[in-house]
Amino acid sequence: MGGDDPEQRESFDRVAAQQRADLTREQWSDYQKRYAPWEDKLIDFIDDPAVEQNAIRRAKEGVESSYTSGLGQMQRNRSRLGESSALNASEHRSLALGKTAAMVQATNDAAAYTADRREKVRTSGLSSAGAMSRGKG
Repeated sequence: MGGDDPEQRESFDRVAAQQRADLTREQWSDYQKRYAPWEDKLIDFIDDPAVEQNAIRRAKEGVESSYTSGLGQMQRNRSRLGESSALNASEHRSLALGKTAAMVQATNDAAAYTADRREKVRTSGLSSAGAMSRGKG
């Protein structure tokens, strides 16, 4: 029979189970020490409402900066052509409408990007149903 003794098998199984349990506890301890703190920081970061507010603020600042820069460039170009750099009412309305539309788009994009990033962190980077329904999966 050579090694087919039920008592020997049971003893071996107990030793193997104990070693497997020790290994699992060691891996769990290592995970808690090395990875869990980073995961906790990441979760705190994505759940912080200030993250989305800061993204929206930066998007608005970017639009404002682009608008100011573009307006300055337009006025310089008009001056080079000998035209008045002052805007008439129609131009002013048109530029204000464009700026408002750009501001809304930038704000919506920043909020959507932040929500998508939050969802990806929560799902470990797997495509979410929300992103799939918007055609971004």
